[in-house]
Amino acid sequence: MKHRSLRFKMMVGGALIALLPLMVVGTFSVLKARWALEDAAKLQSMEISKGLAHMASLAVQEELKIVAQTAQRDVVINAVAQPTDDALVAKVSEELKAFVQRSGNDYEIVFITGTDGKVITGSRGLANKGLDLSDRDYIKEAIAGKANIGPVVRSKATGNVVLTFAAPVYSASNQVIGVVGSTMSIGFLADKVASTKLGQTGYGYIINNKGVLIAHPKKELILEVDISKEEGMKAVYQRMIKGETGSQDYVFKGTSKMAGFTPVPLTGWSVCVTQDYNEFLAPVHRITLFVVILDFIFLILALVCVYFFARGIALPIGQIANDLNDASGQVAAASSQVASASQSLAEGASEQASALEETSSSLEEMSSMTKQNADNAAQAKALTIEAKHIVDKVGDQMHRMVTAIQEVTKSSEETGKIIKTIDEIAFQTNLLALNAAVEAARAGEAGAGFAVVADEVRNLAMRSAEAAKSTSALIEKTIVTVKNSRDLTEQTQEGFKENVEISIKIGQLIDEIAAASSEQAQGIGQIGKAVAEMDKVVQGTAASAEESASASEEMNAQAVQMNSYVEKLGMIIDGSRSTGINPVSHKPSDSEETPAAPKPGKPATRKKLISAVRNVSKGKAVRPEDVIPFEKDGFKDF
Repeated sequence: MKHRSLRFKMMVGGALIALLPLMVVGTFSVLKARWALEDAAKLQSMEISKGLAHMASLAVQEELKIVAQTAQRDVVINAVAQPTDDALVAKVSEELKAFVQRSGNDYEIVFITGTDGKVITGSRGLANKGLDLSDRDYIKEAIAGKANIGPVVRSKATGNVVLTFAAPVYSASNQVIGVVGSTMSIGFLADKVASTKLGQTGYGYIINNKGVLIAHPKKELILEVDISKEEGMKAVYQRMIKGETGSQDYVFKGTSKMAGFTPVPLTGWSVCVTQDYNEFLAPVHRITLFVVILDFIFLILALVCVYFFARGIALPIGQIANDLNDASGQVAAASSQVASASQSLAEGASEQASALEETSSSLEEMSSMTKQNADNAAQAKALTIEAKHIVDKVGDQMHRMVTAIQEVTKSSEETGKIIKTIDEIAFQTNLLALNAAVEAARAGEAGAGFAVVADEVRNLAMRSAEAAKSTSALIEKTIVTVKNSRDLTEQTQEGFKENVEISIKIGQLIDEIAAASSEQAQGIGQIGKAVAEMDKVVQGTAASAEESASASEEMNAQAVQMNSYVEKLGMIIDGSRSTGINPVSHKPSDSEETPAAPKPGKPATRKKLISAVRNVSKGKAVRPEDVIPFEKDGFKDF
């Protein structure tokens, strides 16, 4: 972990003390401003929507009032009561036409119908006479005695967005006898909505009871967009369609918005005024930037003040640390000189220890080789004995095989003699059969039967002779094969005799190996003596190094202790680990284990000394106290 200086810590602490209150106050101020602006924007949008809704409601009520007054005129009542009176109908038509002309372009048409819903006349004369409007809801409600308005639609004649008003016509007996209706453009509403602005991004619009736009700054969206199907508008639509007055946050096409809405009485409409969050929260961004700049300025001022305050404290302490550092350096230099002499002695001991280790390693290798040679000789001797037994056993079996082959040869010769005898008998039988056949021929018919028998006997004799010849040939072949086998057996027997001779030679080699092992044992004994002599030298050198190091033990201990104090003080002041001076030239690495120093008057053990010498021989850094142990509290009273 990296240590920081006292000055740095004081500056960080002072900066935090100054910055934290500023951050808390600034954050609270920004949040308070944001909440206030949100409330103001919501209230403003609701007030504007209420104003638009009130304006639309007044316009609708005013038009319903005009239609109702028209329905109360005597000329209209008479025309509805007497639809067949052409003069009355024409008079009403002219008056309605004049009324539309006086009203400008707001009206599309004004008309009257009977209770059957069919047009009697209107401002367009008899052009629409007889048109059946009985299926229209506003006609039905008017016939039922209620003045009302129809849905907002687009006129087929002019293409304008229009709204129809209807009021009942009463007779003198207070009976509904017809309806007066007027269809007028609601462009005045669209114009009023389009002129309504709330900042740069705020605008208003009106929807009907189904969520369809009937007034909007973009006229191409009127009667074309249903907000209930627009992404992000569902919550706003649900509250507006319920006739609520309030505000709602929503996200439309990735932009955060706020909407204020108010219903329009008698119509089922709802007016909405919306604005982007980023616009009405723009002052919050400016306030945030101002707070950040103010915090930064106060932070810089606080750092400057704390810097001079910390400097006034750290400089005197730093001077004291420098004085202690100089004293520690002088003590460390003296200790280093003494330690250098001890290190030279330790190096000589390390060289001897290295030679001792190499000699010991060679001794172990030779001992291992001698043992291995002895084991190999024993195994070879055992194998030789076993091979001799096998050769003797095989020789006996070969002798038996030769005897058996000789007996087979004799039997084959006897069988050949028997076959030869059979051949001679067959030859004699053949001659006898031939003679018998000659005698039978001489006897004529009386010897015919005997001639047949003689012929069969001759055939048998010939077959016996052929069989005897074949058997004789096989026996002769067998005799040749047996002779070859006997020759091979004799050769094999000679080979085994040679194996016996080789086994004898192997035994001689084993004796030579044993002699060599004996000589190696003598060599190992000599090496052991050399190792003992070298061990004495190492012990003497180590003792000399221990005596030399005892003089620098107390000085080095005090230097280490003083250096530790100076280093701690330096870390507090400057945050640095290198303020103090290392009292020795060789410092062990963190991964090396430093042997513990024994108490005064107790020499280091030989095991610890040899361990330190081996570390030096391997190229590792070793402190003098590793070779010449120091006392921990040797200079505590310095």
